[in-house]
Formats: sequence, C-alpha cells, structure tokens
Amino acid sequence: MIIEVLNTVGIVAFSVSGALKGEKHKLDIFGIVVLGVITAVGGGIIRDVILNQVPDSIVHERDAYLAVFTAIVSYIIYHDKLEGKLSRIIKVSDAAGLAAFTVIGAQKGLANDLGILGVSVMATLTGVGGGVLRDILVNEIPFILKEDVYAFLCLVGGGVYWSGIKLGFSEALMMNTVMFSIFIIRIMAIVFNLQLPSKGRSKNANS
Repeated sequence: MIIEVLNTVGIVAFSVSGALKGEKHKLDIFGIVVLGVITAVGGGIIRDVILNQVPDSIVHERDAYLAVFTAIVSYIIYHDKLEGKLSRIIKVSDAAGLAAFTVIGAQKGLANDLGILGVSVMATLTGVGGGVLRDILVNEIPFILKEDVYAFLCLVGGGVYWSGIKLGFSEALMMNTVMFSIFIIRIMAIVFNLQLPSKGRSKNANS
C-alpha cells in the first residue's frame, strides 16, 4: 500500500517536472504532455524492455493516464510566478517518487533472478531513466550527470536491497529501509546542496 501511494506521488511529481521542462523550452501542449509522460513512465519502460517484458505502463494504463492528466493540468495552471512556489513541493514529491521507483526497479530485478549489479541497474533505470530521456529530447546534458547524488542513490539503494534480501531480511523491512534512506538523503542533498566530486565545480569555486 505504501509503495503504491509513493508510486502515485512519483508519477505526479515526475510528470510535473517534465511539463515544467517543456514550459522552460516553450513547447506546445503536445510537447509538454510528451515530456511529462516520458519523465513519469520512461524509466519503467526502458527497464521492462531490457527485461524482455511488456512495460507495466502499457499493461496497466493507470500510470500513463495519470501522467497525461498531470501534464495537462500543469500546462493549464502554469505561470512563471508559481514555479518558485511549487519548486519545493515538487522536489519533496520527487524524492518520494525516486525512493519508490528505486525499490520497484530492484524488486523487478530480483523477480528476474538478477545479481546485485543487474538489480542496481534496474533500480537506477526505473528511478532516473525517464528524466534522462526528457533531457535528451530537449537537447540538455542529462541531469544525473551533473546534479547531486540522484543516480548514485539508486545504484546504492538497489545494491542494498539485493544484499538485504539475500541475507534473509524480510522484503517489507528492506523496502521500507531503502525507501526511507533514499528519501532522507535526497532531501538532505537538496537542502545542503550535496554534490558528487567534480573538477569543473572545483575550478569554478576557486576562480
């Protein structure tokens, strides 16, 4: 039940972030909806295609419909003055969605008997794949390559989930532990602007 709620929160948050990216690049309503949907369900589609499965968002269309609806609403109510006010809410929701998507991806990997690397990759693709596709479509460097610890959390979270299950811990315990940890660390990364090391940032700081 908890993961379903967080999944819904993540779908909404990711769809809004995709729609806002479309607004930033002055796309029309179709482009905004495309970005919203791709951001929300793109990672899961990539994961399922790699696993040679029909994507969940096609079999169970609720997530896709929710993403379309959210993107359209975002287009209708969007105003430059609202973006700053919504930013914090979106980031918190995004953190919750990332936590849920990471665990969902890890569970999918385990269900297909993947090892720790495969599970970590599935967790990461589910969490950040949609955002990468969104950025590529608008000709930007994917955010995971330059912003805080986003993808790193997914990789580590997937590995921790696999390790805990293999060590005999319950699925519910590992699910809650990984989701809570990713959510808290992601919020801390936002609040304290935590970043992975980068020579480019070091040079800018010293100049």
